[in-house]
Amino acid sequence: MKNIRKWSCIMLCLIMLIGFTGETERRVRADSGSEITTQVQSGYTGWKTIKGKKKYYLNGRKLKGFRRIGESYYYLDSRGNMKTGWQFVKNHYRYFDKKTGKMKTNITVQGRKINSSGIWTPVVVLDPGHSGVVASGYEPLWPGASERKASDNSGTEGVATRVPEYRLTLTIAKKLRTELKKQGCQVILTRKDNKTPKSCVQRAKTANRAKADAYLRIHANGADSSSATGAMTICVTRKNPAVSAKMYKKSYALSKAVLNSYVKATGCRREYIWETDSMSGNNWSKVPTTLIEMGYMSNPSEDRRMQKTSYQKKMVKGMADGLRIYFLRQ
Repeated sequence: MKNIRKWSCIMLCLIMLIGFTGETERRVRADSGSEITTQVQSGYTGWKTIKGKKKYYLNGRKLKGFRRIGESYYYLDSRGNMKTGWQFVKNHYRYFDKKTGKMKTNITVQGRKINSSGIWTPVVVLDPGHSGVVASGYEPLWPGASERKASDNSGTEGVATRVPEYRLTLTIAKKLRTELKKQGCQVILTRKDNKTPKSCVQRAKTANRAKADAYLRIHANGADSSSATGAMTICVTRKNPAVSAKMYKKSYALSKAVLNSYVKATGCRREYIWETDSMSGNNWSKVPTTLIEMGYMSNPSEDRRMQKTSYQKKMVKGMADGLRIYFLRQ
């Protein structure tokens, strides 16, 4: 009889425990590191705001990811928090209303046209530096400038591999084009072979005609000293006579995002963002522009590294990541 009573008590405790845990418990970590317990009843469906973060529950279960709720789409991160603004979701750029979190469709936001599916397609122009056939002549340093500069030059060459810069830049540009298309971008190359001469101004005008959201000029560096290593990006100065203050800020932001991501992906040495008005290819551009020097072909180790398929994959990832970060932060 005592055993029956004992087991009855145990069963009663289990039933009470099950009833208690029938409510879905969610722990929200506060900024201080302590935990605040928020309970959502089993079967609850709807929005809840927890520590200033909006979450959506379906039958007591917190939803995550890209979700249709009612007649609208929302994006909920890995913690179930509703995200707003520009987000990269399902391999596309999308905008979620700052107040409601609803995905916007058929609208232009910050000059970016969003289609009926809620997708904005960035236009990226890639400029593989130099060419096997060099454009002849001279061009104004910027529109209306009296100072003139060579239309192009032959670029540098690998001190160890003997691979010309123009060949490396085209190889990387084509691989980057493939990666950016996977990220939902429309990609245009200023040149597709090593036989076509293209001046710096012609290249910039390609980006201008396309109304590019980003113009990335791809180069490799060279120096008198074989010990020089690392990557840098180059953009105009805030005092450039042909570029507005607003466009300078965008070009600097693009330069920063690309350089930081490139260094992170490749592990190469970070040089700096060089602000200069000495480059006609940057000065003639009317869109956000940066030039990346991916590494020194005058350094034997860096030269060989940039020819390796495994390292080129990192180079491409770094530039693609940088463009994505730039687009999301604008």
